[in-house]
Amino acid sequence: MRTLLLLAALFLAVSPAVATPVEIPVAAEGTRPRPGGTATLVEALAEARRQRARDPRAAIAIALAPGTHRLAGPVRLRAQDGGSAGAPLVIRGPADGSARLVGSVRLAPVPLDPALAARLPAAARGKVRAYALPPALRQAPRIQAPIVLNGPPSPPAFEVFDDAGAMHPARWPAEGYAKAEDGDGSAFTLADLPPNALRDEPDLWAEGYWRWGWLFEALPVVRTARQGNGTRLTLDRTPYEGIRAGAPIRLVHLLAGLDRPGTWWRDRRSGTLLAWPRGGEAVEVSVAETLLAIEGASHLRIESLRLAMARGDLVGVRGGRDVTIADSVLSLAGGRGAVFTGAAESGILRCNLAGTGAEAVILTGGDRRTLTPGGLFLRDSRLTAYARREPTQHPAVALDGVGAEVAGNVIHDSPAYAVHIRGNDHRVTGNEIANLLAGATDTGAIYSGRDWTARGSVIAGNFLHDIRGGPDTEVKGVYLDDMASGFTVTGNLFLRVDQPVFLGGGRDNTVEGNVFVASSPAVHVDSRGQTWARDAVSNPQSELRAAYAAMPVESPVWRARYPRLPGLLYDRPAVATGNVIAGNLLALSDPPRFTDGGQAAEQDVARNRGPAKARVDLETLARTSSDPADFAGLAEGTGVRLPTIPSARMRRSSTAGAPFGH
Repeated sequence: MRTLLLLAALFLAVSPAVATPVEIPVAAEGTRPRPGGTATLVEALAEARRQRARDPRAAIAIALAPGTHRLAGPVRLRAQDGGSAGAPLVIRGPADGSARLVGSVRLAPVPLDPALAARLPAAARGKVRAYALPPALRQAPRIQAPIVLNGPPSPPAFEVFDDAGAMHPARWPAEGYAKAEDGDGSAFTLADLPPNALRDEPDLWAEGYWRWGWLFEALPVVRTARQGNGTRLTLDRTPYEGIRAGAPIRLVHLLAGLDRPGTWWRDRRSGTLLAWPRGGEAVEVSVAETLLAIEGASHLRIESLRLAMARGDLVGVRGGRDVTIADSVLSLAGGRGAVFTGAAESGILRCNLAGTGAEAVILTGGDRRTLTPGGLFLRDSRLTAYARREPTQHPAVALDGVGAEVAGNVIHDSPAYAVHIRGNDHRVTGNEIANLLAGATDTGAIYSGRDWTARGSVIAGNFLHDIRGGPDTEVKGVYLDDMASGFTVTGNLFLRVDQPVFLGGGRDNTVEGNVFVASSPAVHVDSRGQTWARDAVSNPQSELRAAYAAMPVESPVWRARYPRLPGLLYDRPAVATGNVIAGNLLALSDPPRFTDGGQAAEQDVARNRGPAKARVDLETLARTSSDPADFAGLAEGTGVRLPTIPSARMRRSSTAGAPFGH
C-alpha cells in the first residue's frame, strides 16, 4: 500500500495539472454583463488574453448571450488569441442559434423631404420611408465599386436590410432586363425609359451581360443624353470586349425605380436613405467591412453563431492552423461568407450559408510547388442563394492550392455555379448539386479550365440534378473547360443535366462508373486546341502556357505524381487524347459526342451501355423524381456498378446548422 501511495504521489508530481475551464460571457445588445462577463466580444478577447497569459493551458470559451451583438468594424484575432491542440479557444453562442453577430446599425426614421416625395413613382407615395444614414455612409461617393471580370473583391459602401432580408437599389426595369439598342465603346442606347427617369441622378449605374452570357458587369454611368426616341448613356469604361446590340441591361440606383417593396435609394446631398421595406418599418444598413478577421491564429472554434450583414466578407481566416466554423449560419454578406487563405487543417462543418453577395466559401491552402496539401474542408453544409450581387464567376465554393475537400454538402438555387477548381488533388465528393445556372450560359455546375497542371482532383459520388439551359442558353454539369486535364469523374449520378460531363480539349481525364439519366450527351469531347482555340496552345504568352510555365513540372515530386505532364509540350499538346470514358450507364441519355476535332480513336471508350432491363416507369421517374434510390435498379444485369450516393448525409446537410434568417 505504501508503494502504491508513493507511485501515486510521483505521478501527480510529474503530470501536468488539469486547467479549470474558463467561460467569459458576453452580454447582448440592450442587456447588462453578467458577473465576470463583458459587454462586447472585443472586451472578451482581451480578457481571454489575460487568462491565457496566466495559464497557457487554460480551456477558454467566450459565450455570446442570446440576442444581437453589433460590430462597427472587424474583430481581429491574431496568433496570441489562439488556443492549443488540446484546448482551443472557443467563441460560441447558444446551441439554438439565438446569438446574432452582425455588422449593421438600425436607422432612425426622419421626415421625408417634400421635394423628394414629389419625384417618387405614384405607386411608392405613402409607402416609402426616409431614414438618416450614418455620417460615413452619407459621404461615400458611390454606393458600390464596379463589378468587372477578374476585379478585386470590392465591398459595397453599404447594403440595406429589412425584416425579409437584403433589399436592392431601385432599378429599371424592375424585373428582368432591357435590351441595349446598340453599343459603341463605353456608350449604348436604351429606349422606353420613363420621362425624366434620369434627372438628377449623380450615382447612376448600369449592369448586365454586356457581351457574353457568362459575364455580368456593373459600371457607373457618367453621362446621359436624349437621342431621338431613346437615351444615350456613357459608362466610365468599356465593358469586357465591348457592348453588343441586344445585350440585357438594367439601370440601378435611380429614384424612378423605387416603385415596389424591397428597394431603396440614397440621396447623398442630404444623407437620407429612401426605402420601401417589406413588412414593418425596421431598416438596417451594414457598416462593418468584416465581422471576424482571423490572422495567424490556430486552434480556434467558432460555434453556434449567426453571422450576418457585413459590407464585405463575414469571416476571413489567413494563416494559422485548425480553425473551424461549425453549426452556424453565415448570411447576407456583401462579399463572401468565409474566406480561408493560407490556413491549414481548417474549414467549415455543418453550417448554413445563404445570401452572400459573391462566393459562399473560398478555400485556398497548401503549396502547389511541393504538392503539399492544405487540408482545408467544407463538409455537411448547405449553400444557397449565393452570388446575389455578382451572379457570374462567383461559385458556392472556390478551391485553389492543394488538397481541399468539399464533401456531403447540398448546393442549390443560385444563378452561379457550385464549385470552381484550381490547383491540385482536391476532392469533391458526396454532394447534392441542383437547380443552378438559371439564365446563365456557357458555364457549368462544377468548373475548371485553362491549366494543364491543375491535375489530380476527384469528383466522385455526387448527385447532380435539374441543371438545364433555356431556349437561348446552354450549360453543363461537370465542365472541364479549355484543356483542363487529369481529372477523375467517377460514381456520380446525373439526372436532368444538360451536357453532364464536358471535356473541352483536355487530356488524361477519367470518366468512369457514372450514371446518366435524361442527361445528354452523356460525355462531350472536343479537341479545340486544334481548331478555334489553337492560339491558347501555341502562343507562349497565353494563359494556358503561362500556367504551365509557372509550375515545376520537371521536379521529382511533380514527375512522380503526374508522369504525363513534363513532356506535354512535345506530345501533340493541342490534341484531346488519353481520356478514359468507360463503364458508364446511360438511361434516356445520348452516347458520348465528339466534335471540333475530337476523336473516339484518341480516347479509351469502352463498356458504356444502357440498362439491361426495361422499366415502364423510367420515363416518368426521369421527369419527376429527385430521389437517387428510384434509380438504384438501373444497373442490374449490366455489369456496371451503380454509384453509391450518400443521400442520407446530403439530407442531413439540407437541415444543417440553425434556421435561415438574419
